[in-house]
Amino acid sequence: DHLYASKFIETDNAYTAAETASVTPSIGGIVREVRVTDTSYVHEGDVLVVLDDVDARLALAQAEAELGRAQRRVRGYVANDNSLNAQIAARSADVSRAQADLDRAVIDLTRRENLAESGSVSGDELTKARNAYESAKASLAQARNNYTAAIGARNANAVLIEDTTENTNPEVTLARAKRDQAQVNLDRTIIRSPVDGVVAKRSVQVGQQLQAG
Repeated sequence: DHLYASKFIETDNAYTAAETASVTPSIGGIVREVRVTDTSYVHEGDVLVVLDDVDARLALAQAEAELGRAQRRVRGYVANDNSLNAQIAARSADVSRAQADLDRAVIDLTRRENLAESGSVSGDELTKARNAYESAKASLAQARNNYTAAIGARNANAVLIEDTTENTNPEVTLARAKRDQAQVNLDRTIIRSPVDGVVAKRSVQVGQQLQAG
């Protein structure tokens, strides 16, 4: 009796207390597998329930594709910036040529107008000189407009890449965050045990539609 009593305690009002951990899904989905039953002993990290992951995998694939598109867009902005700078240089050269043409047309027109007073130049020659002057003036105005447009396009494109790299560009950062969230959602289709312990009450069945929480 002494040995028995030293190992067992008998009382009328005894109770046991144990820590419990509720396991709930972080995302909704249809239950594809349930890998435990009541009284199953599990270790922390063991898979308890597997949700159907078709939608989650599709969402991840779409998010990865959008990330790739965002990265290509940003690379395009950088390449476009170089192209627009080259266009600005070309348009600046056009302005210089048009200005030189206008300067020559002014000189030619002035000379012919002076000669016309003495009758040394025909009316047709004077008309041609005036037309050349008007044409050169219009060409210079167009060249200046093209130069201004190129500056505006370069400035608008520069805003898209200002103070950023491909990795830190807001478009890429947003797309990457969406990709990461899609990966998290896929990972959450596998519900694992948060602790070591015994399954006290399994309340989920294969085919059941679960809601987050």
